[in-house]
Amino acid sequence: MNFNDEVDWPAVFGAHISRPSLADPHNPKRRVYVTTMLFLEGGLREVEDQLSGRSRHSRDELAGARLTRGIVVKRAAQAAAELPYKVRVGDGGFKDRWPGLGGTANFFMCLVKYTCTAPRWSHFLDYGPRKALAELPKVRTGQIELGDMVARIAKHDLRMRTRLAKYWLFQLSLTIDAKWKDVATAAYQQLLDAYSERWVPVYEEGLRLLNVRFRPGMTAKKLSTMLSALTSGFAQHTAGTGDESAYGGEIFAESVQALLYAALDGGDGRSIAEALRRTLRD
Repeated sequence: MNFNDEVDWPAVFGAHISRPSLADPHNPKRRVYVTTMLFLEGGLREVEDQLSGRSRHSRDELAGARLTRGIVVKRAAQAAAELPYKVRVGDGGFKDRWPGLGGTANFFMCLVKYTCTAPRWSHFLDYGPRKALAELPKVRTGQIELGDMVARIAKHDLRMRTRLAKYWLFQLSLTIDAKWKDVATAAYQQLLDAYSERWVPVYEEGLRLLNVRFRPGMTAKKLSTMLSALTSGFAQHTAGTGDESAYGGEIFAESVQALLYAALDGGDGRSIAEALRRTLRD
């Protein structure tokens, strides 16, 4: 069971947990940290089961309380049984970590942050920027076309963002009681902001390597925000309609390329594609 110790969980959970040490992977009492992660992993597994229809709870039960503290504690205990050592996971441990009347709301915030920061998501969202930085030198040397690279990465990112939209933007607000929707929405927005920030250094490096510049008024951060919004729109549409084959990613890839080219200054009335080819040839 991988809790991703590289994440600064005390900072991620911040004001939503009673004491930062409870989420510190370097806590000398390792079981204290593991117990916190088990509550979150248990909640995540229940959400996954409810979304996929695998939950053992009847629909009548779920209509009244889609994710209760009792359900979370029970799922955490099941997860704890998979560990090679014994960890006690009970209601008292939950109340200690997320105490008071606002405890459940704070747990939900930590749960969303935990899920969005889990390796299964961070790996997906890091793929595009990582791949682009690795392939930009190949574009510079003419080994691959910029348009081909953009299209390939854009299609992959759309698939990942569609999965994310299915998880959180729609079903999560149904799985968690209505009064916690704002909590989920806020965490989802933070995730998208972080995704946008990942791309800023990619665009800056692209300008340097390809020896091009933005049109007046455009910046790497502004372009990243615009492209992230474009991706979100396509992902939400795909998640909402349930038809992932409608466009095959082609229209989206073309839209991304159009927005990228529109942001760049081709100079002398030339198209940016022509300007890039001439720059690289020279």
